[in-house]
Amino acid sequence: MLTTDWVFDFTALPRWDNRKRIPYVYDEYYDIPNSDMLCCIYSIAEVSMGSYLGFLAILKNKHAPTLFLNITEEFCFFNSVTASKDGRYLFLQPSIRNKDDGAIKRPILIIDIFENKFAFVSIDPLKSDYKIVESDRFNFRVETENHSMDAQPDVFCETKVRTDCLNWYDLYKLKSLPQMV
Repeated sequence: MLTTDWVFDFTALPRWDNRKRIPYVYDEYYDIPNSDMLCCIYSIAEVSMGSYLGFLAILKNKHAPTLFLNITEEFCFFNSVTASKDGRYLFLQPSIRNKDDGAIKRPILIIDIFENKFAFVSIDPLKSDYKIVESDRFNFRVETENHSMDAQPDVFCETKVRTDCLNWYDLYKLKSLPQMV
């Protein structure tokens, strides 16, 4: 379990108190490289066998932390966070349940913290154990760990992500993501 040295009242975050009624809740903290920001997936709980989801908080300014982004409604997040080497892009995996038919979607959510924008990439099949590998400034690939005896990882659907070719949206529209995917 990761902890943080950021001095911030995390207990004031919405849904932090889930730990009072749900056992084994935990939090994960990720320092964003080359930035003065912290990403936190918090109040993580097992929602189905082997599936752990929590809420998103991003803080900025370590010496006087303020909340940059907080998502606690409409969708949750796996505790899988990857940042680009320059700290510009955050790759997250939300889990979004369609209210009409109950279908679950798990796109790759990309947040550009420099431009306050987001983009997403829809992927199939549903996987929660993938990782993002940076090839260069605008090119990333999605890989999944191979659970067989082979040492080489499988390429997950050979998905490549080019951040310079994505449709970007203002960050204030992020709560509309379930209708967009």
